[in-house]
This record gives sequence, C-alpha cells and structure tokens, in this order.
Amino acid sequence: MTDIDNLLKTAWVRQLKTDWKTANFHYFKDSMRLPNLELSYAEDVLGTWKGGYYRRLSISIILINNYKWECVQEVLYHEMAHQYVEEILEIRDSLPHGEAFKRVCQENSIDSTATGDIHSWVEKRNNTSSVSSENHKILDKVHKLLALAQSPNEYEAQNAMTKAHEFLLKHNLSLLDMQTEWNYIYKQIGEVGRRNPIKSIISSIISKFFFVEAIWTFGYDQHENRSGQILEIYGTPENIEMAEYIYDYLQNISELLWAEHKRREKINGNKHRRTFIYGLLDGFYNKLDSRFTENQSKELVWMGDPRLKQFYRRRNPRIARSASRYSRSCQDTYDSGMTHGKNLVIHKGIHEKGSGGVKFLN
Repeated sequence: MTDIDNLLKTAWVRQLKTDWKTANFHYFKDSMRLPNLELSYAEDVLGTWKGGYYRRLSISIILINNYKWECVQEVLYHEMAHQYVEEILEIRDSLPHGEAFKRVCQENSIDSTATGDIHSWVEKRNNTSSVSSENHKILDKVHKLLALAQSPNEYEAQNAMTKAHEFLLKHNLSLLDMQTEWNYIYKQIGEVGRRNPIKSIISSIISKFFFVEAIWTFGYDQHENRSGQILEIYGTPENIEMAEYIYDYLQNISELLWAEHKRREKINGNKHRRTFIYGLLDGFYNKLDSRFTENQSKELVWMGDPRLKQFYRRRNPRIARSASRYSRSCQDTYDSGMTHGKNLVIHKGIHEKGSGGVKFLN
C-alpha cells in the first residue's frame, strides 16, 4: 500500500473521524469520546478496537482501497459497538461478540459479522445481499414478463408490465403474512454527487411503488476524495435488485427519450431538457398511482412493511425530511413528457448511457 498518496491517506483518516462523530450522534447519543483513529496495514483483519489506555480504532487500508465506502462505514460502526460495550456499558469480561455486543448491533441495525478476514467478509456480505434461489424464481418470472413488455403491440406491452408489478405486489403481500425473520439489507446506488429534482422524483417512484425504503445520505468517493449525496435503499434482496434496476432504467430512458424528442421537434440545445424529463417522470408516477387504485379494487392493498420500516428507522434514527422543487420552462415540452411517461413501459434491458452494453435485470 506504499503506492497510495499520503495526502489521500490523511483524507481517509479525516473522513473516518467525521463518520465516527456522525455515528456517535445517530446511534450512541453522543455518549463516547473520539478515540485514536488510524489505518491498519493488516491483510486479514477488517478493523480492530483496542481499549484501555490505548483507545485505538483501526480500519484496514486494504478494505478502504478495494471496496465501497459503505463497507468501510459498516466496519467502523462495528468497531464503535465494541467501544460502546467497553467504555459506556463497562462490560469487559465477556466474549468480544457476546450478548451485549449483539444487542447493541441489533438495536442499531449494525452488522455484527463485520469482522475477520477482509475477503471472506466481503464475499459473505455479497452472498447475504444476493438473491436466494427461491427468490430468483420471483425475479425470473418478472424478467419474463418484462421481456413480453417489449412487444410492439402497445396493449400487450402495457399488460405485461402491469402483470409484472402485480406479481411483485402479491409476492410482497405474502411476505407480510409470514412470521419468519426476513433478510433486510441496504445498498447505496448510483454515483456520489449532487442530488437533483430528477433523481429525487425517481427515488420517490421506487420507494412508493417498488417495496423499498429510500433516503438520500452522505456519500464519499475515497479514490477521488470527493463527497456528496447518494441514494441508499432498504428492502429484501429481490426488491433491492428490482428497485436498483428501475432507478437505472428511468435515468437512462429519460435521456434517450429526450434525445428522440429533440430530433423529432428539431430542438437545438438542452434548454427544456429538465422540463421534458419532469413531465416524463410525473406521467409515469401518475400511471403507477392509478394502477395502485386498480389494485385496491382487487383487494391488493400495499400499506408498507412495518418490519422493513423498523429496520430502516434503526439505521436512520434522526431522519430529516426535505422536498425538491422544480419549475417548468415550457408547458408544451412538459405535456409532451407527460404523454411519454403515461405510455412508458419498463423493458427487460436498456442501453446504458455512454456504453454499448445492455443492463439486464438478471
């Protein structure tokens, strides 16, 4: 790790301190004192807490350099839970991952398994976040329906998408009837950057209609030493995968439809780009909302998942609500976007902006 710039390492430690202070406020009621934070060069340890007069919390520089910052934060919170058990609860004689530690992690939705070998934990975390074989059947069914949604027949395409969403709704309603403990996860999607009204509308769509909770939170790109906002979503693995797909799809299709609208209307520049996309997304939102009313007539009513909400609130105990505002620069352009949105159908794949590849659901 000698090839990493010392200024970058200093920035990482500074960011760890910021994240420690934020987590101490959110999860531990500002009850702890800042320890000595440092980078570890161990290849087989994610992080460590060494108490007593050392008061040292270490995070693996290999973890930071090779994985997303959300993984780094999870290990940081794990070690902070150790610090809390020792310094606040004053429990020092029990096993490192004893009952008190597990309780603290559970109360704050912190990963109690974020320990040990780096590669093993990341692989396990990815496997935990992956979709089980049973739930792959769910997504395969949705995948087939979305393939039918590519039909040139508008009625068949709309009907296929309606069936895909209704299938997901029935699946999630069946989960609520089960008493077993469900595996909820969270994932940061998109890129670190500025939140804008377009992204906000899309996040509202996936959180209302695709069975996840979503929040805009702090994001950090450790290789560019750049901070900003990033969308974090919560739900079951299959719903996370579907919501991420919809989020990417709507961003990509918005740009493609705007480019098509410009060519058709012979528009120069992008003056009304946002207005068109606002209309497109509003139209799609209204379309899904009207389907919600139709499902109510079929006694398929989604009122949310209280267990997911509990997981989400444990992770975000101090939620601040904010609204995004946007203005229309041209009513005709907005109306055109609305028309496209009302007719928009989610297909199984969409060419990603800036690449020749296709992103598929599975």
